[in-house]
Amino acid sequence: MFQGQAQEAIDHYLEVFPDAELLEIVHHPEGTEIYDPAPAPSEETESVDPADLEVPEDSDAGDAPSSPDAAEAPEASADLGESASEADASTETTLITVEHEQDDSEERESVSVPVPLVATAQLKIGGQVLMIQDSLMKHQFSFTPSISVAVVVDSSAEFHQIVDSLASGGEFLMEPGDYDFATNFAWIKDRFGMSWQVNQPLAQPEPTASAEAPVWG
Repeated sequence: MFQGQAQEAIDHYLEVFPDAELLEIVHHPEGTEIYDPAPAPSEETESVDPADLEVPEDSDAGDAPSSPDAAEAPEASADLGESASEADASTETTLITVEHEQDDSEERESVSVPVPLVATAQLKIGGQVLMIQDSLMKHQFSFTPSISVAVVVDSSAEFHQIVDSLASGGEFLMEPGDYDFATNFAWIKDRFGMSWQVNQPLAQPEPTASAEAPVWG
């Protein structure tokens, strides 16, 4: 079972397999959510020692010693003033940029549409019907590669088209290649966790005419 991605997976498989056909689909009512039985992590607040908040009293530093560079103090103050002005200008520009990004984000969120959860669906691929649905309870496990959907293709072009599409966002459990048992074979876990074994069988010899059985008189 999928966990909130069944509709996305169905749309993906309809694009991957040329002969795929959606026979039936039923969605959960709008607003249905997936229940997570795991307890939410508690927020622990650290106690603050009031002594840590006390500000130490200023010590009497006395008169500052005179320095031959004291005459240059006004010029240094002017430099500090210019640096502060530049810092203020930089800060102002940064704030404007952040506000602009937040506005764009709010616009994108306002037009987003939630994907409906699938209660049940029947997807026909290669003459076989797959049952697809969303689980309304979050599990600590996903699909297992110990069970795969086997797909047999007739040509190398079809093999590579299906394999490349399934592997997008997923991973290979066996790299595509020419194996002893197949002209082309690949074992893939797609981005939804589903395991697929795509096989282009070895070329079969042309059938030969069988000899006629002798007629016994």
